[in-house]
Amino acid sequence: MWSYITRRILLTIPTVLGIVLLTFILFSLVSKDPARAYAGKQANETTLRAIRHKMGLDKPRRVQFLDLLFFRFPQSMRYEESVWQLIKNKAPVSLAIQIPAFLILLGLELAIALYVANHRGRFADLFVTTLSIIGMSIPALSIYLAAQWFFGATLRILPVAGWEGGFYALQFAALPILCVVFSQIGWGARFYRTVVLDELGADYVRTARAKGLPQAEVMLTHVLRNVMIPVVTNTIAALPFLLLGALVLEHLFQIPGMGELLVQSIFNEDRSVVMGLVYLTSIAYCVALLVNDILYAVVDPRVSLR
Repeated sequence: MWSYITRRILLTIPTVLGIVLLTFILFSLVSKDPARAYAGKQANETTLRAIRHKMGLDKPRRVQFLDLLFFRFPQSMRYEESVWQLIKNKAPVSLAIQIPAFLILLGLELAIALYVANHRGRFADLFVTTLSIIGMSIPALSIYLAAQWFFGATLRILPVAGWEGGFYALQFAALPILCVVFSQIGWGARFYRTVVLDELGADYVRTARAKGLPQAEVMLTHVLRNVMIPVVTNTIAALPFLLLGALVLEHLFQIPGMGELLVQSIFNEDRSVVMGLVYLTSIAYCVALLVNDILYAVVDPRVSLR
């Protein structure tokens, strides 16, 4: 197993380097002179030279790329802070929304999938399947706007925009969490329902039922354990993006998290922030895929890493 992990780590290095290099090249092609875009057309050459020095643009391209590889990001021009400080400030806001939403969503998806698969072809199954298809067909943006209108403008029970720290964060996070759950639960419930149905036709399920085991024990002890591989796959793959946040959601709800930071940095051509976030996200995703493969062997003893 250790040889497999070593090979995967070695393969991760060129993957991350390729992502960073591609991002660096695209920024260099799209934005010829970020200092001019930041300072405006009326800025004189002295001001532009000072801005280029602050952004690290006066260095040769290869030096800029090496600085990026070794996590030496220039200071953000828009926020006038280091990239690490921005991530430290913005990440807890995104996680305060994404982690509760992720846990609630995963629990509901598995519970619904187990229930409707156990009642296949009955009213509950048809009803939930229909709602899931409808939910998958509605754009997430429409759900966000409808939730803002209903809970904010009509009922006036939840704020529709903004953010406050401490205890008051709960009331600002409630509606975004609800939006994330409603916009994604249809896809997850349908996917896990299919996985559970495949397991219900397996020989070990028929054997467990023939032994007279209660249906609840069959579903929760035997079936649920064997559907953990797709659960682990979806869970681990989603973890890196919890930190990045939801771009449209945070922008629409004016939440000062990582998603809003990335959106504003792209609009303002804040290269250091965008490249820093892309770099960290690519590393986190590659690490998550490695952890995902390792957990396969933990969850299912039949899987061996070679």
